[in-house]
Amino acid sequence: MKKTILFAALGALAISCSQPAEAPSENHEGHNHQSVDPEKMDESTGRVYFANLENGDTVTNPVYIEFGVEGMDIRPAGEIVKGTGHHHLLIGNAFLAKGEVVPADSVNIHYGGGQTSDTVNLPQGIVRLGMQFANGVHASYGRDMSASIKVFVK
Repeated sequence: MKKTILFAALGALAISCSQPAEAPSENHEGHNHQSVDPEKMDESTGRVYFANLENGDTVTNPVYIEFGVEGMDIRPAGEIVKGTGHHHLLIGNAFLAKGEVVPADSVNIHYGGGQTSDTVNLPQGIVRLGMQFANGVHASYGRDMSASIKVFVK
């Protein structure tokens, strides 16, 4: 029963989450949207973290989220440049396997413009937030470049 309620709430999220106003929507033409062999991906050398939220925090909508990264540089999507990538917010998921392309939908929000923060509306209750760093074609750097917390949304 709880899973049904959570999925229904996440479905309603499609209306309330969007790209930040200051970022133009991504042009996905010409981008490779197929998974990448993890063996062919650069090794990640850093970490990502939620700069303003901690596991177990209680929050209210709209929720302001700051993304942090160490050991890698932020670069807009479009081309693969060693040691760079951009953030993705995963609502209801912790991380994606290395090489897997991050889907673009209401619960996998891309920050391909190089954004480091956003304000989103989340469903009420306990919500898992995952942050996934990915390369220029949205291929995940995997667990090593992800962070996951659960927040309680009032």
